[in-house]
Amino acid sequence: MESVGGASGAYVSRIGRSSNRKLYSDSGKSSRSLASNTKLFTTAAYLERVGGEGRLETRLFARGRRTGGRERTLKGALILVGDGDPALATPGFADQRNLPLTSLGPLARSVKDARIRTVKGDIIADPTIFDGQKTVPVPGVNPDAGDLPSLSGLSFNRGTEDGRYAQSPAKNAGDELEDELRDIGVRVTGKVRVRGASANTLGSAPLALMRSPTAKTLAKQTNTPSDNFYAEMLLKRLGTSRGKQGTTKRGAKRAEKFAKKAGSGVNMVNGSGLARTNTSSPRKVVKLLAHMRGDDSEKSAFFDSLAIAGKTGTLSGRMRNTAAEGSCRAKTGTISGVSALSGYCRTGGGLVAFSILMNGVNVDSARRAQDEMATAIARFG
Repeated sequence: MESVGGASGAYVSRIGRSSNRKLYSDSGKSSRSLASNTKLFTTAAYLERVGGEGRLETRLFARGRRTGGRERTLKGALILVGDGDPALATPGFADQRNLPLTSLGPLARSVKDARIRTVKGDIIADPTIFDGQKTVPVPGVNPDAGDLPSLSGLSFNRGTEDGRYAQSPAKNAGDELEDELRDIGVRVTGKVRVRGASANTLGSAPLALMRSPTAKTLAKQTNTPSDNFYAEMLLKRLGTSRGKQGTTKRGAKRAEKFAKKAGSGVNMVNGSGLARTNTSSPRKVVKLLAHMRGDDSEKSAFFDSLAIAGKTGTLSGRMRNTAAEGSCRAKTGTISGVSALSGYCRTGGGLVAFSILMNGVNVDSARRAQDEMATAIARFG
């Protein structure tokens, strides 16, 4: 670590069911910028709240009255209500990018199954489970330095449109629903409009709903490839509560509160780590890792969400042909001058949690040092 220079710190601990034992610390209590190690706090807090098998629900309501022969005309509106699901997309979009998928196709088929063939009215796309902010604060970081498409409570195709960040993901979701309806023979005479649904609508039974992939799957997509978009969507969803929209600020506060409850601690301004003011210490990161190790669904989901050294995600090309390959799982973190690596290694001496936070460094040199350190940890015992 000394060879890298800068302001670096590390903390290593063997963790067990009954007690934890510190193995190494160098500036382990000093606060550092986390970069994408912030995602550890985001996903841990989200999983703790909803569990590994928790799912989000995009709902479709039919409002109005049925008319015409066999009552096959809905004189009113279809209302598509988002739940902050980051996986809502077309199958082709998700397949090309190896992303989890929530498709709108089943919702369209539910309209036809309800014997509706014509909708004389609009499709209302409701993204108001979140506030209207499409991006997040990124103090100290060039906003173009990391991929962060448009955020929305009713997202679609990962917040993108024709290779660019979408102006209105909610409208795009509504347009896709209309296209799906047309393809199966259901005609909509009105337009797609973006606005909030009424309280009466939200309090009624939906015509149908579409559940997202599990929280375990969403956390894995966040951590293994280090997906900024997923991290920020999960943080805003964490910030929702009855009668309150999801906001980045509220989600960050709840993640901070969870970290404190877990015996750790963090300062957060967003969920992805695209900010120099997302900070914690190596010791506090290890405290979080120790808290999140266990057999509960959310804890096993957290462990499984991390990239495997030499095998998957952001670690697929690192630590190959070393003791760490296949034995260590970790979260990387990179912004200009900042590099981090925190996670677990299965060793002969038991399970070891570690956190290496390096600030003011050359990123390539830092990664080489981190790989050597993780390899040394993997050989422990």
